[in-house]
Formats: sequence, structure tokens, C-alpha cells
Amino acid sequence: MMSSQLEFCLYKLFEMVGVVAISGIFIVSVFLGKELKNTLIYSFGKIFLSLVILKFLYVLNLEKDVINKVERVQALVFLNITLKFLMIYALIFSVLCQEKLKKFLEKTAILINIGITMIVFFVFEKIRNSKYLVFLTSQITATNVYIFCETVVAIGILILLYLSFTNFYFKQTKSFRIFVLTFAAGEVFLAILKRRGILYTEAIQNGALLYLFIAIFLAVAMQRFRFLHSLSKFSTEVLKERLDVQKSFELLVEFVYEAYSKIFPRMCFYYWHEDDNYRLVVFKDEDKQNSNISSDLQIKASQELLQLNRINTFTIEDFGRLFDCETLETVNSEIFKIAVFVPVLMYNKLVGFLICYSKLKDFNLTDEIKDGLTIFMNFSQALLFQIDRIEKIKNLSTEDELTGIYNRRYFMKELILESISADRYKSKFCIAFFDMDNLKLLNDFYGHSVGDKAIRMIGRIIRDNIRKTDIPARLGGDEFAVIFKNCSKEVIEDRISTIKHLIEKESEQQLPKKIKVSCGIAVYPDDTTSLDELLKIADLRMYEEKLKNKEGDFDGKTK
Repeated sequence: MMSSQLEFCLYKLFEMVGVVAISGIFIVSVFLGKELKNTLIYSFGKIFLSLVILKFLYVLNLEKDVINKVERVQALVFLNITLKFLMIYALIFSVLCQEKLKKFLEKTAILINIGITMIVFFVFEKIRNSKYLVFLTSQITATNVYIFCETVVAIGILILLYLSFTNFYFKQTKSFRIFVLTFAAGEVFLAILKRRGILYTEAIQNGALLYLFIAIFLAVAMQRFRFLHSLSKFSTEVLKERLDVQKSFELLVEFVYEAYSKIFPRMCFYYWHEDDNYRLVVFKDEDKQNSNISSDLQIKASQELLQLNRINTFTIEDFGRLFDCETLETVNSEIFKIAVFVPVLMYNKLVGFLICYSKLKDFNLTDEIKDGLTIFMNFSQALLFQIDRIEKIKNLSTEDELTGIYNRRYFMKELILESISADRYKSKFCIAFFDMDNLKLLNDFYGHSVGDKAIRMIGRIIRDNIRKTDIPARLGGDEFAVIFKNCSKEVIEDRISTIKHLIEKESEQQLPKKIKVSCGIAVYPDDTTSLDELLKIADLRMYEEKLKNKEGDFDGKTK
């Protein structure tokens, strides 16, 4: 048999554990509740200020001589029952009311806690100073009032047990389910063992509170860890400048799916492809067998959908009408009842959207879910701007600002790579130098704006009349060059002749004077295997042609 002194010490120890647990839950819910984005924890924790005070009051008055005297223990019994009642019914209302209770507590939580504390303290003092046996007539015999109070607590526990298996949002928070089951087990011990079960009951129920505190704290820690892990992935990609739409949204949607997969078992992200068509970029589903849905799936958005610029909730039937496309039925399964539409805008244009599917008929878009999806929406827009910025920086480093074709730096890099490829595969390639005749005279007679217009026109004509695999570049001033890959001199002569003819024709129509270009061609490796020599040969041949093109001047007298 356990000595009464040891039993009392253990009892008080368990109650102190309860004080720590309740205080911890209150601190986490107040300071980190919004970060955790859990309405249940946020609302439930709001009542814990009064619980902390009452539990502390309980421990302060917990003395051995008080417990052993029936008259003096009445007040402590009242506090114990009140604490259990407040915890259980606060959790019930948090589950059932969700957003309504959250908004109500945001405004009135302090007043409610002060009111509860004052009323309970007043009744506690009345009972402590009274000689009436309100709850116990002896150490083992209870009054009808005590039986009624315990019955109310038991009914509350039964309601919580039912909700833990039927309420969707309650089922998503496993820590609360375990807490309720453990707390109920403590009440069962008390009902069966009565006075002998008090120590076990307090150990179990205060242990349940400690578990709930640890579970909530770990949930916050794990959420931060997942967030930092996802952020590190993004940071790595940004530092490597390897961001693209596919890779970026795979990471981002995966992050959102991990957070909300129990509410949205399927998520699809579509990105703009052409016209009003959107291509499926990322597909997430709880059923791995559905992961083979084609990434080439495209849907056409209606004008009504294109006007949406905020998060919206639709039934599956209404949502399907927003698309001029039957292929959406392959994604809109009959098991889903609700679709949440999350738009991603760029320059006020719908460039992509996330569709979150839910199986719940009575789905409610709570503030915590909406906040999470809003973060996704804002982060996506910032991400697209970052991708666009990186792409522009890349273009500035490789493109000529005036003409939009490649610059000298990129041309030289491609020339080296092409020579390596030609050596490896025993193939040929040609480089052609183009030079506009008498740019200086055009600038002097008509101004630099006309000269720039002529340079842009030449760059455009060259770019539009070569193969996509060829590399056009502006080397500087009025000098242009093209790498014609995997071909001989005879193959490109007709193409160069066409380019010259188009330049003469369009310049006559668009410029004050008709202009001509001179061209020189060198072949690798027929002419030389030295790149420096290859460039010199092409430049020399271009200069020889330029000397023959004196008629390209504006006025023969000026030559």
C-alpha cells in the first residue's frame, strides 16, 4: 500500500504538471496560434487564461490537512469540477462554432476570462467559508450536486468522443482526439474506483494536458521546419538562377499540399499556354494511381473565369461551366463536391490558377485556409515576377539591346561550342559577316535615329530569314554575323542573297535612301580550323565585297 504522504506528494506533482501544461497551451495559442493557422487551437486556447489562474489557485490551496477534512475539501472539489467543465465545453464550442467563435473571442476573450475568474473565485470563497457539505458528505460519499456535475462533465466527454470521430475539422487534429480519449479514460477510472481512483485520474488527465501542450508546440515547430525547408529549396534554385515555372510551382504546390492535403486531397495548378488555354503544370492527389494524368492536359477558360481576381469557392457543377473544355472532366472526379479557385495574376492578367478539390458537401472556407491560400497566391505572383526578372537579366547579358538578336559575347561563346561539335562529329559550319554600307553617311545626313532604324531593320531581316538553329548576332555598330550550323557555303549562298535583296527592298520603302549590305563567308574547317583565322577570313571577304559596292553610296560624287 502507498503511504498517504507519498500519495499526496504524487497528487500535488500531477497537479503542478497540469499547471505547466495549461500555461503552455495558453502561451502557444496566444503567441503562435495565428502562425499555426488552426482555428480550433486558437479558439480553445483563448479560454485558458482563466484556466491557468484557477489551476494555480487549486494548487495553492492543495494541502494535506485540507484534503483529509471533508468540510475543507468542498472548495477544491468545486474548482476541480469547474476546470474540467470549462476545458470540455470550451473544446466543444471551438469544434462546433469554428469561425464564429473565433471572431467572437477575438473581441471578448479578455472580458470572458476576467468574468469567469471572478465568478469562480467568488463561489470558491463562499464554499470554503461555508460549513455546508455541497459535494461530499464523506471521503467516499458524494452528494446529488456532485453526481449532477460529474454527469454534465461525462455528457460533455461523450459529445467530444462523438465529434472526434464525425467532425471533419476535429478529425484533422489528431492531438485533440488523443487528448479527449485519454481524458475520458481518466473519468472512467474515477467512476469505477471512486476515492481510490482519484490519483490515477489526476495522473491520466494532467498527463493528457501535458501531451496536448507538447503536441501543439511540436506542430508549430514542425510547421516552421517545413516552411524553412521549402524556403531553402527556393533559395537554392534562386541562387543557381535555375528558376522556371515548372520547377518553381512543383515546389510551391507541394508545400501547400502538405499543409492542406487532408482538406484538399487533390490539387491542380494550371499555367497560361496560349490564347485563353491553360496547361496542367502540377498535379497532386492522395491516390497514387491518379498520378498518371497527362501533364499535357489543356483547358480553355471562359471570360467569366478570366475576370476572377480573388479566391472563390464553387460546387463542382458550377466550376465545370467556367471552362470551355470537356477534358476537365478527367480531373473533376464525381467524388469531389467543392472546388476552390486560387488565381495567380501578373500585370493584372490571369497567368495561372490553383484548383483545390474537397470531398465535403458542407465545406467551409475558414479564415485559416483562406490565409494559407492567400499566401500561396501572393508568393506565386512574387515568384513569377522574380522568374521574369531573372529572364530579363539573362537576356540583357546575351542580347543586343537595339536589335534584340544576340550580342558579340554570346556569338563568340556559341562559335567555340560549334567548333567543338564540328570537330567531334566531323561536320561543317559557316560564318557570315554582314556590314551595312555607309552607315556614317546615313547618320550624318538624316540623324542617328534613322541610322538606328536601319540597324534594327537589318537585324530583323537577318533573324527572320535564317533557321531557328542558326545564331544571328550584332557584333557592334553596323556589323552583323551569323553562325550557319551544319551546312556548306553553297547551301547558304541563296539564303544570303535573299537577305541582301530584302534589305534593299525594305530600306527603299522605309528609309530616306536605299541601303545595301556587304557579306563575307568563311567555312569551318574547309578554310581553316583556327577560329581567329576564320573570323579574319570572313571579315576580309566582306571587305572585298564592300569595295565592289560603291554604288551603295547615296551619291556617287561623295565617294
